[in-house]
Amino acid sequence: MAFTNEPRISIADQRAAAWPLATQLIDVKPVRATVALAVLLAFLALVLRLYGLSDKPLWFDEIITLNRANLPFAGLVIDAFEHKHYPTYFLLLYPFASANIDAWTLRIPSALFGAACTFLVTRLAAEIRGPQASLVAGLLMALSPFEVQFGQEARSFTLISCLVLIAIWGLVRIAHTPVASALPLSRPAAQRGAWAAYVLGTLGALLVHNCAVPWLLASNMALLVIAHRAASERRELLRNWAWAQAIILLIWLPGLIIMLLSNRGAALSGVGWIPKASYETIWSVVSALYLFRISDMMNFDLLPAPFPGFGAAVAVFALIGAWRLKTDPRSLTVVGLAFLAMPVAISVMSAFQPMLVPRYLMWSTGPFFVLAGIGAARLPTRFFLLIAVVVAGGGALSLAPYYKAETKPRWDRAVAFLVDNSRPQDVIVAQNQAVKYVLASYAERLRLDSRIPVYASNSDDAAQRAEEGERAWIVYGRHGQEKQEPEEGFRQKWSAFGIPAEEVRFGSHILILRFDKVASEPVLEAAR
Repeated sequence: MAFTNEPRISIADQRAAAWPLATQLIDVKPVRATVALAVLLAFLALVLRLYGLSDKPLWFDEIITLNRANLPFAGLVIDAFEHKHYPTYFLLLYPFASANIDAWTLRIPSALFGAACTFLVTRLAAEIRGPQASLVAGLLMALSPFEVQFGQEARSFTLISCLVLIAIWGLVRIAHTPVASALPLSRPAAQRGAWAAYVLGTLGALLVHNCAVPWLLASNMALLVIAHRAASERRELLRNWAWAQAIILLIWLPGLIIMLLSNRGAALSGVGWIPKASYETIWSVVSALYLFRISDMMNFDLLPAPFPGFGAAVAVFALIGAWRLKTDPRSLTVVGLAFLAMPVAISVMSAFQPMLVPRYLMWSTGPFFVLAGIGAARLPTRFFLLIAVVVAGGGALSLAPYYKAETKPRWDRAVAFLVDNSRPQDVIVAQNQAVKYVLASYAERLRLDSRIPVYASNSDDAAQRAEEGERAWIVYGRHGQEKQEPEEGFRQKWSAFGIPAEEVRFGSHILILRFDKVASEPVLEAAR
């Protein structure tokens, strides 16, 4: 028998040595599971946003996106700043833009960012309260009709939401690890990833649109609360916070100054198109954003709810989630302020200038669904499978009508009709300059006969020019969310032309009148 001098290790010592490794394995498996769940729900969100991506026509705002992205580089930047936009999003589209780009290609970035938002909401809920909360939160974000609608919109708002969610994730990590987050960022053990996520997410959102400014204010409030509650690390946390704010402001403020100078310092001018807030508009906006209702993009009208009460249940879950987080005040501060910041800011600004537009509040939906997921996970575990099924089913039922709903004006069909029915001797008169802009864009894409002139009815000689044509096509329709001229008033303008030979409607927003033999007396009042 061979003997050695090695000490014998007892069974207890072996178990003690193995315990840290076992703990690591136990910790790794849930993380991998929640990441896998987040990827799965993000894939579901992407499928829902790619389905029918080009079915709805481009409308005024998206045509602006298309035209701006097709400008030369310098012209793109100047045009964006002069219209109170940073060029960031349009530069993102710039390499792919062309005059013939289709709606599917133009909207694909929004679909991708929308799927990324679902991934981030799922991970954020898991970070705060575990896999059950993450499943419900991710399902709500993936199936939200409002989120899908803007995931199929060639505008920057899903990108803003994605960036703000990255910043929220970083801030939650900072709140959960105050000791590591207080270390100098040069130290290997410091929470550099969390600080980087907060800084890059916040800075990126600010460089896309000024609707992210309330997040900057809310996040600073949250960081001060986090530092206040971490007494022993307070000074070091405030040091890192100061560095973070210095980086953000140093890079963002020059762009803001350029924008203000381009608009003579008028930060809120040019928003007269936003309707005044009323009980109906407030209810419509809240219902679309948070309560799983489908709304018309133009006038905010709500479609019938296929699953009445589902939105109310989501709101109840969110309230329960906020109540449950009272035991985790740091997370409640971050997520709660992220949810409330934009609604509060819009309410304050609306006292001076109407600002209630659903898309400006879009980045608040992610935190809201995180709270709802946490609230659903608070219910008894034995009921959770049923809750998850109801959330998935209710969300799917609420979303399904969106794909066939008319949420944007059918300018594609209206111009296609004009292409098929107009003649070179005709003239086309649009309701106003904005409608003319939309018509001209579609006319070029659908190859309307270039010999047919298109006028705006508010130009000085539109009515007189309409008389010169063999037939006049008068086009009435919505181009955006501005207050619409009543149809009766529009008809009255053109009554001197007689009775229309043809009236054709395209959905609920567009009417085309055809006059074959117009009056000999000019109707100049119609041009004003």
